Amino acid sequence: MNPETKTRIAEEAASAEFFTSLPNNIRGFALKKIFDDELDKFNYFRYEKDHRSLTAYFHEETAEYKVRVSIGLNEFCLTKFFTGDFKRFTELLRAELDSAIENLTAPVTDSLLAEKNFADWEYAKTLPKNLEGFELFISPDNPAKTTNGSYILLNYSDFDAASDFSVFYNVYTENFTGESKIRLVPHVSYLFDAVTLKELEAALEKNLAAELNSIKNFSNG
Repeated sequence: MNPETKTRIAEEAASAEFFTSLPNNIRGFALKKIFDDELDKFNYFRYEKDHRSLTAYFHEETAEYKVRVSIGLNEFCLTKFFTGDFKRFTELLRAELDSAIENLTAPVTDSLLAEKNFADWEYAKTLPKNLEGFELFISPDNPAKTTNGSYILLNYSDFDAASDFSVFYNVYTENFTGESKIRLVPHVSYLFDAVTLKELEAALEKNLAAELNSIKNFSNG
């Protein structure tokens, strides 16, 4: 980050009452004050718990204030916080921070997703808690919302290796897709493309263990 930009952003934050009065804990998420740059970002603070987090920051490349969330190894921005005005950013945080953190763990209430009754999917109830060194982090009975109508339906993670495998479901396209991360680098897997739960079940039965084993081997390579 440009030193002049860093100084300006740091001074701006230091003078803001909102940043000096952040609660140490919100809904079980612990506050970590950062106030330092990371490449082209200046991170203000982070709330984190159990491999889930929310970070407020300034993005030098776009000259915007933003919020990004992490669910396991999956990271994305919350567009409702995007603004180029610092005062507006603090107002948005004051109004929306609590609910944004709540949404990191709250059950999904999307009616389009509820119609699929993933919680009643019998095959999902047989998924092992641990498989090929990966732990079941997200299960179909409690999907995690990401962006553009997409949900993480299933996720196996090896956090120590920064590697995982996810099945996503999109409520608009109504299809399932698979994606892995190996040392945080994304890789699309077409073996899990499906339209129905029966198709996905067959793909998981045939390919899940092998996919996780392959991820593990590449992670250790």
